[in-house]
Amino acid sequence: MSLFELFNRFSSQPINPELEAARNQHEALPKTDFCNNSRLSPLKILRDSLKTRAFGFKLGQVLNAAIQEHYPLEEQQQVRESLVNAVSYLGEKARIFPDMDDSNILYTDYFDLIELARDMGFGDESLPHWPEEPNIHKRYLELTVAEFTQMLLGFSEEALLEEYQFGASQDGWIRYVLRETLKSRKRIARAERKREESLFFSPSTLPRLKETP
Repeated sequence: MSLFELFNRFSSQPINPELEAARNQHEALPKTDFCNNSRLSPLKILRDSLKTRAFGFKLGQVLNAAIQEHYPLEEQQQVRESLVNAVSYLGEKARIFPDMDDSNILYTDYFDLIELARDMGFGDESLPHWPEEPNIHKRYLELTVAEFTQMLLGFSEEALLEEYQFGASQDGWIRYVLRETLKSRKRIARAERKREESLFFSPSTLPRLKETP
């Protein structure tokens, strides 16, 4: 696929107006003011920065181990590049960020990531994330590192088919691959339901009528 085709795919008008409206509605939710650096002391900013770097290093180790476990050697580099690209972009844009008190927790307010997490049964929106500022508007979702890793493994499967090309919209590419990951999960779930239904109603499972003499 050419760069021009990728640009058109990731930057064209939305094919699904309802999905785009849901994204816009989520983006309009109030953002947290708790992470505003103007409210933090220089020492607190430094400590949070060091914790964020340590979290990024730990997450990288976890992802690398998962890649080595789940992918053959010839695919590992491509998967690694796709995940580094996606995670780096989301981190730089503060669409994912770690908890400063628990190294096993991270947060996201990225709509398509949250939608995928919900479909996978991950995350908890019911609890306040910060005692100083409850998550009243449900903009943010709390995830564990293990949950996030499982989501990225699903993302990487689709990224193998839709590899990022330099110059294309990173945000558009990430949203597209996340949406394709969600679609794939739904297709697999439908196929599994149909398989189970066919087994349930197969002749071997139905009661046999008694033959009349």
